[in-house]
Amino acid sequence: MKRNMLKDYKEQIQDADLVLVGIGRELRADRVIDFKKAITNEHYQNLIDKEDEDSKWMRTVYEREYLLSMKETVLFKELEEVLEGKEYFVVTSNDDGLLYHTHLKKDHVTAPCGNGDFFQCSAPCDEQLYPANLGLRDLINYYEKTGKIEHLECPKCGKQLIFNVRTEETKSIYIEGAYLNSWASYTKWLQNTLNKKLFILELGEGFEVPSLFRWPFEKMAFYNEKATFVRVHHSLYQIGKEIKEKGIGIKMDSRDFLNIAHE
Repeated sequence: MKRNMLKDYKEQIQDADLVLVGIGRELRADRVIDFKKAITNEHYQNLIDKEDEDSKWMRTVYEREYLLSMKETVLFKELEEVLEGKEYFVVTSNDDGLLYHTHLKKDHVTAPCGNGDFFQCSAPCDEQLYPANLGLRDLINYYEKTGKIEHLECPKCGKQLIFNVRTEETKSIYIEGAYLNSWASYTKWLQNTLNKKLFILELGEGFEVPSLFRWPFEKMAFYNEKATFVRVHHSLYQIGKEIKEKGIGIKMDSRDFLNIAHE
């Protein structure tokens, strides 16, 4: 039985006025879900060892549909338990939408890098977003009937549709409309943290998107005299000397910190 590290901080979390949580890439879907076991569909299984671009795309289609169709996940059960009854907000740099399938308050979660709910034009020719679930099912049905792998086309300009997620490849064309309301709620929530007893928990964020919450969290910990800061990462766990008295860096994979089973 693994020790539950998160519960070591339960008392401090309960004592805080507000709790701010960042969920990073160590906790992305492909690290906490074994898709090979989860998706038993034979057509998906036949794609697993193929490394051509079309096969990779089709695997992503199956995995995205699996994520969107999830009713709920217990992967973040430990986090849900320590946050129960607290005033909190969760920001994630992941684009898998997993947090929206937990018992966390959905209006207290923001995912600025997208969550796979939508497609967008790869040009993009405009700011239009298209619900992904129907398109994914069409692609899967076509592949399973014909064996052919296809892409969806923008109905306005004919260019290829891509997932509305922010990556290194798509950051210059990423359409931000889907997350702006939740981000506005987040920034409004942050305004209430000043002079409050704030517990900041950063889980699994390296330097993939440091401007999203790694650097802002450090800044908040520095300026808020009542802040406590905990950073967890398997290698990039260090914290600056200016916040040493308020924080701790824990050298640990965030999956182990949350007691999430993995291979």
